[in-house]
Amino acid sequence: MNLSKGAAAAAAVLLLCVATAGAAETTSETTSKTPSDVATQVDAALEAGETVKALDLVERYRQAVWDAAPLAFRKTELVAQEPQAFGDDTPRADTIYDEDQEIHIYAEPVAYGRRQEDDGWVADFVADVRIAERDGTIIAAHKGFSEFKVVTPARDDSVFLAISYVFGGLGTGDYVVTTTLHDTISGKVGAFSTDITIR
Repeated sequence: MNLSKGAAAAAAVLLLCVATAGAAETTSETTSKTPSDVATQVDAALEAGETVKALDLVERYRQAVWDAAPLAFRKTELVAQEPQAFGDDTPRADTIYDEDQEIHIYAEPVAYGRRQEDDGWVADFVADVRIAERDGTIIAAHKGFSEFKVVTPARDDSVFLAISYVFGGLGTGDYVVTTTLHDTISGKVGAFSTDITIR
């Protein structure tokens, strides 16, 4: 959809996920522990000389941190073309676009919620977009412009977003595009901003 100044924005967005074969699943017991609880267990296992148990608990600690931490992004990048796989994030040479030119963004969220269903592990996001001038003046915003639901056979962290925007009629200038993700499973919210120039 096209975007005019002062009007709400809509965007064509594609969500893809690559699942790592053999990714370990985590029990509900793991997610019920706080990071400090698990860290205490790791220390106790080390003091007792229980190396294997301590190493297993390290993975539980990582999952506890994942569950407790705010939604964030390991990587966000303007890319030259629409990403097709996890890690397909070749940076674009510049941030300058022609009017009506498609803008591709690669993003890797972390610390999102996951829910087990019959067909696998589900991650589910609802996205907002906002376009502003560099001085903070908001040109347009659209809440809930798309929902992204991805299913993986295992509890996998290799999820990426391939986001494509077309802002028709925006006009020449320097802009900040802010994408906000609402995690419907965990209730967490995270956002990232991308600078672009329209010429």
